[in-house]
Amino acid sequence: MVVTLSPFKTNLDISDVLLPIAPFTETSGSFVNAEGRLQSFHAVVKPLGETRPAWKVLRVLGNMLGLNGFADESSQDVLARAALVPAGSQQVASAQLSNDTGAAIRASVAVESAPVTASIYQLDGLVRRSPSLQLTADARSTTNEVTA
Repeated sequence: MVVTLSPFKTNLDISDVLLPIAPFTETSGSFVNAEGRLQSFHAVVKPLGETRPAWKVLRVLGNMLGLNGFADESSQDVLARAALVPAGSQQVASAQLSNDTGAAIRASVAVESAPVTASIYQLDGLVRRSPSLQLTADARSTTNEVTA
């Protein structure tokens, strides 16, 4: 069974269950970055309609399944618990962050070919789905200053 938590109707063809969640701009939360620092963020706008942040959806699922550790009522509760964890134990080993690989990379085209370019509004999942932004001159532009 494939369960997808997404603010978009993505992966409908491969998902058995799609649980709609608020995008990152509509939720508050915290995370531990690669440097081991606890970082928090706030919602920019209220979630649309009855949309809920992913952590609330997971909390309800955890409670329905009778699992421990799903009693938090707000992202502030989660932050308060995370702040109690010693900073050193949140560190990520540098080996876990390594992109080193022995895999060979072969170009399928000559190196001299023009680089792939995309409009500024094709690079982000939120703006890519905005019809009004796709109608702008910037969206139609794929000129690369290096090759222009």
